[in-house]
Amino acid sequence: MIQESYDLFLAKLLEKTGRGPDATIPILQGIQREYRYLPQEALRRVSELTDISLPQLTGVSTFYHQFRHKPMGRHNVRVCHGTACYVKGAPNVTESLRSALKIADGDDTDPEQIFTVQDVFCVGCCSLAPVVQVDDLTYAYQSYKNAPETLKDYLRLQESKSVAGKKSGHAMDRSSRGVAGQIGICLDSCCVARGCGRVEEELREVIAQNRLPIEVIRVTCPLMCETMPLLEVHLPGQPLIKYGRVQPEDVKGIVERHFQPGGLVKRFTTRLSQTLEKMVGGDIWEPPMHFPLNPRQPSMVAFYGPQRHIATEDFGVYDPVDLVAYRRHHGFKALELCLKELKPEQGIEALKKSGLRGRGGAGFPTGLKWEKVRAGKGEKKYVVCNGDEGDPGAFMDRMLMESFPYRVIEGMMIAAFSVGADEGYVYVRAEYPFAVARLHEAVRKLTEEGILGENVLGTGFRFKLHIFEGAGAFVCGEETALMESIEGKRGIPRLKP
Repeated sequence: MIQESYDLFLAKLLEKTGRGPDATIPILQGIQREYRYLPQEALRRVSELTDISLPQLTGVSTFYHQFRHKPMGRHNVRVCHGTACYVKGAPNVTESLRSALKIADGDDTDPEQIFTVQDVFCVGCCSLAPVVQVDDLTYAYQSYKNAPETLKDYLRLQESKSVAGKKSGHAMDRSSRGVAGQIGICLDSCCVARGCGRVEEELREVIAQNRLPIEVIRVTCPLMCETMPLLEVHLPGQPLIKYGRVQPEDVKGIVERHFQPGGLVKRFTTRLSQTLEKMVGGDIWEPPMHFPLNPRQPSMVAFYGPQRHIATEDFGVYDPVDLVAYRRHHGFKALELCLKELKPEQGIEALKKSGLRGRGGAGFPTGLKWEKVRAGKGEKKYVVCNGDEGDPGAFMDRMLMESFPYRVIEGMMIAAFSVGADEGYVYVRAEYPFAVARLHEAVRKLTEEGILGENVLGTGFRFKLHIFEGAGAFVCGEETALMESIEGKRGIPRLKP
């Protein structure tokens, strides 16, 4: 009976992942997502149904920190022990959680099997250290004192979501009333860790209760991390208005400041409430830190004024996975130029003249690298995007993948066309769940629109892109170890050719 259960699940999983050795890690990840660990019987059945031996499955699964061979709790608590978090007290956070959950020495799961506590490498939120991830939700500024409260907060949040899902909510027919404006909020990893998720929930609740024709949009990183949570109010024909360090209790005042409630009764009661508040408490609600579109504060002008945004162009403007918005801001124009007007050699020559260099530290000329790859022998070539950063403070790749997935993919496609590749991989750290999700969504939309696939933009160029999720090995940031991992092996660096 148990084997039949495994067989039903594995049949669907293997159809998606394939049965070759290169599918080892995706297969193991699929099993663990389903069963919360790697049952030995499931691994044995995989070895019988695929070209992957049981010793290989065992060797790979014991190399990567993500995989478990014993059951875990319902929720996975990952305490970041990257350099920034470690020096700010991450070991104390782990100790506090283990003590509060009464986890025995040598174990990592509480007796009730609710939480499993694990130490992990950098989660890419170094400015908010120490950081804890509970499932896919990130909490900032953890300490020995507040860490146990974080788990209680997470359970309350899950309960509130469950209750909210059972409610019908407040319906609003935007088609008949139109949209009076938009409120943008960033929901990248750092933003959520600073509380943007709670602010968004409160914002949607206030809008629903007041039946307001407001569209809430998720925007790319606004590059103002010190002001998070940040709300951006877009009103037709008016300058953008920004509110920084917003708390859930501030949301109602911000909304009422810019939008009138729907219905005469609601408008009357809102005005009455504001009048009574002024009579009893003096002044009515005052907004939190307020930043106009072109801030005049000398410190902000000095910092933001000289900046020229290239990789982060159009930041904070549109939803990261809104393909229509990306194309409206000249997205895929560069790819179209390369495919329709330039030969690969011309594109490489333009790149060499531009002086563009790698961002990984060595500063190797990008045009020269592409030229060497194009001239290299071999019928099959790949383009690999290394998103497995783990150095202290180095989370710029996470931000780019979370906020600008289409830009990353467009760059890869230009590279593929230039060097003669037709297939690519984005290798993303397991600790970056938002980046993984948004890249998958971007690939799906691009495939549906014919921008990825067998006939890119109708030019005959073909490109297939895989999103490969790492399994928790710091060493896989090294390129040869990364390629070993993609091939389904232990991520051990190898000698370069």
